[in-house]
Amino acid sequence: MPKITPPTLAALATLDIEVEVLRELAHTPLGERALFGVRGGRFEGPRLQGNVLSWGGDSVIRTGGGSRINVRLLLETDDGVPLQLQYEGRASQRDGQPHIEISGSFEAPRGAYAWLNDILVFGLGAQTAGGVRYELFHFSRN
Repeated sequence: MPKITPPTLAALATLDIEVEVLRELAHTPLGERALFGVRGGRFEGPRLQGNVLSWGGDSVIRTGGGSRINVRLLLETDDGVPLQLQYEGRASQRDGQPHIEISGSFEAPRGAYAWLNDILVFGLGAQTAGGVRYELFHFSRN
């Protein structure tokens, strides 16, 4: 059997997203749903910098135990390359503190950012006045 070495986490970027509530859907079979539109934002990391474009959406289902998050974002790097980031996650309260945890993946064209197609993204988030901030990571294998 091959030996699998546990990976470490490498910093990918800080992602700031500004959102606005588009619609609330009460009393659905899955819980209370809120739909958010993306107004914009910014991402900054060692190999990745750019803007969050005002396209995309955030669907949140709230239940008694927390919230489920499903998001698609259109990003554009500072050198003009479009990227799509899709992620899911959970938001909950633990010990009276909010916790947001996500995992997702990128779609990138051939070229300088094609390496993003081969990684899984993990993030920890916090609400901000106008949206959410995530610290994003990916596995690093030596």
